Amino acid sequence: MNPRSRTSPQRLNIALGDGTVLAGDHHRSVHDTARGTVLIRTPYDRRQYRAQAGAWQAQGHDVLVQDVRGRYGSTGTWRPYATEGQDGAETARFLEREGLLNGPLFLAGASYDAHCALETARRLEIDGNQLRAAAVVALVPALGLFETARNPDGSPRLRDRIGWWHMHGFAAESRAPLASPDLERRCHEARERGLAHAMPEKIYGADAPGQWDRLWKAPKLDLGTRYGNCQTALLVVSGHRDFFAHEALELAEAWATGNSGFLTGPWGHRLTADLEPGSASSLRRHGGLMARIQEFLDRSEVLPFTREFNPFRDDIDPWEPSDRTRLRATTNSPVPAECELSP
Repeated sequence: MNPRSRTSPQRLNIALGDGTVLAGDHHRSVHDTARGTVLIRTPYDRRQYRAQAGAWQAQGHDVLVQDVRGRYGSTGTWRPYATEGQDGAETARFLEREGLLNGPLFLAGASYDAHCALETARRLEIDGNQLRAAAVVALVPALGLFETARNPDGSPRLRDRIGWWHMHGFAAESRAPLASPDLERRCHEARERGLAHAMPEKIYGADAPGQWDRLWKAPKLDLGTRYGNCQTALLVVSGHRDFFAHEALELAEAWATGNSGFLTGPWGHRLTADLEPGSASSLRRHGGLMARIQEFLDRSEVLPFTREFNPFRDDIDPWEPSDRTRLRATTNSPVPAECELSP
């Protein structure tokens, strides 16, 4: 592959069957021949993904970063966890139909974006068309309403959910985060007066109480029923300090009845941005997370596999084979409240 200069992304708007128009930025590979096309769908503003798209481009991929329905440049009504499978599948079929799939289709994302990737892969399989994703990369996945709202023991992730829904849950664009005293006051009111008081209609609009109530009444996902028959290759990337670590491991074990890849290490929900400098430097010397992700996409390791990053093995391969049974025993406790707030 001959490298070429990186150019600015091209705007790519995709009209769905119901008239919704989804806005995307199409980043071309820096190589003449792409290794595949990566689709990232996000509620967090596609324009903030230049660096992430650049990392994929450097590996030889085309990348489409798309605003989900009702967020930023995309039209429609924003309902978290409502339509991502169908919208993602329609987007993938558009890319195929218009000749914009440069190599195999890869679905990727972190946090809510991982939910979008997983549901798109599942929907493509359910629809039974020839188009399937070649692989899914789900980093620190935020799987569903119940899974984000509650700890493994069923207790509410109150501080985190108030923070997230205030910022991202009710409008086309994200708000500034709540100041810490305001967040603590909302948590106190929710505990003392009921959950409804955390999201007042006068601030968030007439639709907010119903959406907030929907979050707390949502049932727990049966991951085995939902994903057990999926055949698309899956890599889950979690972290010891991610508050969704338990759910990430459950996903890896449920998907294709455990025939998946699982990577973890000493970071939290922000992935390598949470590492202390020495550990971060060690990871970079071994190619970072992207090197392991690309190895997965290249099928360098047979599924299933589980590996754990150990920064103290810097002189040799720091990705040690690990055991999911042992990891499961360490992911059942709630993350301390001061660590809860997600991006």
